Amino acid sequence: MRQSFAILLIILMKWGKNSALLLTAFALLLGVVSPIIISKVSAQDQDRDFSLQVTPSPIVETLQPGKTKTIELRINNQGSKAENLRAQLRTFSVNNGDGEVSLGTSAPKEVIDWVEIQNPLFNIKPGEWYTQKITVSPPEDAGFSYSFAIVINRANPPKPKPGQRAIEGSVAVFTLLSVDKPGAKRQFEVLEFSSKHRVYEYLPAELSFKVKNTGNTIIQPLGNIFIQRNSDDATPISTIPLNDKRSYLLPGVTRELNSNWAEGFPVFRTISGPANVEPERKLEWNWSDASKFRFGKYTAKMVAVYNDGTRDVPITTEVSFWVIPWKLLLIVFLILLVVGFGFFSAGRQLFGSGKKNSAKSSSRDRGERA
Repeated sequence: MRQSFAILLIILMKWGKNSALLLTAFALLLGVVSPIIISKVSAQDQDRDFSLQVTPSPIVETLQPGKTKTIELRINNQGSKAENLRAQLRTFSVNNGDGEVSLGTSAPKEVIDWVEIQNPLFNIKPGEWYTQKITVSPPEDAGFSYSFAIVINRANPPKPKPGQRAIEGSVAVFTLLSVDKPGAKRQFEVLEFSSKHRVYEYLPAELSFKVKNTGNTIIQPLGNIFIQRNSDDATPISTIPLNDKRSYLLPGVTRELNSNWAEGFPVFRTISGPANVEPERKLEWNWSDASKFRFGKYTAKMVAVYNDGTRDVPITTEVSFWVIPWKLLLIVFLILLVVGFGFFSAGRQLFGSGKKNSAKSSSRDRGERA
């Protein structure tokens, strides 16, 4: 990028005599296009020998009160040795502030009497699949929804060696159960829909929305975010899936979900690095996307939908933001300034030379007449 502007400025320097102005513009150009790379190092411990794949995850089931249902959980040992495993039920909680999930250490009392893991202790050889069966028998007076985790870990975890600490590998499969009975209420509210910044230099635009489950059963917010120039445009510029991770919302819980609009030119891309290094953020110039240059005001219109049990209920809200690539505009302004100065200097020289030639010609004519 710097080389291109340096070549351009070398050419422009031939158009004028004021080298100080050109050198100043050159220095400014080099300064505004310098990439900013942010990286952070973090440490992470893990048990490299413990590797399990589970499906489905999460487990989401709808039950009938008073009826028994068997749920199958398939587990694959992707490690290099046989594993003696234990499966057990555990509570978990969700932080309303940041949505962080905290795994408990006790069994969920509200389901312990009617949720049973058929083989709590089992063995899986390397590469094998094992089907664990969970029997659920909700009573007639069961509530509308229940949530807990099935934690799978080693039945006999290794003891730490002297001077080392033990790292116990485990897998938590979150289980969400809805009981289909009269009185079930599926409903959520959008508390806030916002853009992280009012003005962006380049995309992506980072959008977030807070939703709260105001019903009494588990729901999954779905819908789209439409990027438009104006609120009432018939055809959107882009369409972004809402809740693309297909997260579920427990009754009474508030979650913040995030989406990015990254269809632009140029655009910041996140580049993954080593496991212990935070991904880098670099500005990408993909010239095949040059037609997606973004400048001006945009409106993000969110259309969320939930099913209340009888029909789909839409919820609509919107937020506006600006995209102003000021560094790029400054570069264009400086180039135009330098070009204009070159034309002005060339014109002044040409005009001055013409006046001198005209004066000499007039003087010569007067001499000849005399």
